[in-house]
Formats: sequence, C-alpha cells, structure tokens
Amino acid sequence: MFKSFAKPQSSSGVLTFIRGKRISATNPATERIVQQLSVLAAGRKQPKLLNLSNEDIVKHRTIMSAWKLFTRKKKRAEQEQLNQQYESICNAMNDLKETSPALFELASHKEKRLRFPLEMRFPTEYPPNRPWVYNFTGPVKKRK
Repeated sequence: MFKSFAKPQSSSGVLTFIRGKRISATNPATERIVQQLSVLAAGRKQPKLLNLSNEDIVKHRTIMSAWKLFTRKKKRAEQEQLNQQYESICNAMNDLKETSPALFELASHKEKRLRFPLEMRFPTEYPPNRPWVYNFTGPVKKRK
C-alpha cells in the first residue's frame, strides 16, 4: 500500500532518503502468504477488554450516569428555549393577524422555489471558518 524508501544516497557526506520503487527481495508467492497471515493476525490485534475491579466499575457507572444526566439537562434546556421561541413567534403572528390582516398575509405568504443560496453559509451555533459575505449576490440568470 505504501511505498518504502529507497536506499539512502549520500551527497557530500550527508545521507538523504529518496522515495522510489519498492525494493522486494521476496517472490510474489511469499508476499501473498505474508499478506494472508497478516490478515489472519489482524483479529488478534484487537484491544482486549479491561478487567476492571468492582470499585472501578462503580466509578465508571457513576461517571457515565452523571454525564448522561448532564447532557439530558442540557438538551432539555435547549428544547425548552426552542419551544419558548416558537411560542413567541406564534404569539407575534397572532397579534399581527388581529392588528393587520394584510401584513399577516404578506408575512405568512410562502414563496415557491425560493431556496437558500448554496454559495452562502447559513447561520449556525458556531462561527464559520470564513466570515459571512454581506454583499453577496447570487449568480445572474440569463433570460430568454
């Protein structure tokens, strides 16, 4: 799979390694046998399960349950915040519907074939590697 380094060449007393063709001293039949044996031995290279003492098992289970509890609380808080935001949006839309039905129709009108441009990066919880392009203009479509 990987090419081995060729024999070092010396230039003015300093050894330098050069990548080159693999130099094989064995014949193809021997290489095939070695490859088969290495594949068979790969199963034995799997790490063995640790034999933990009862005290260590209790510690491990305690830490894992505490971590699950922490992540569960975090997810619940995020979901609660999203629910509050959704309720706020619903309340705002209901207020808009009561005050101005025309504006409500414009705000809730769904445009067909309107998609987010793939060239732009949509907002996420983490900052992007490249900054947001505020003066982005999409590709110009030619009309017939």
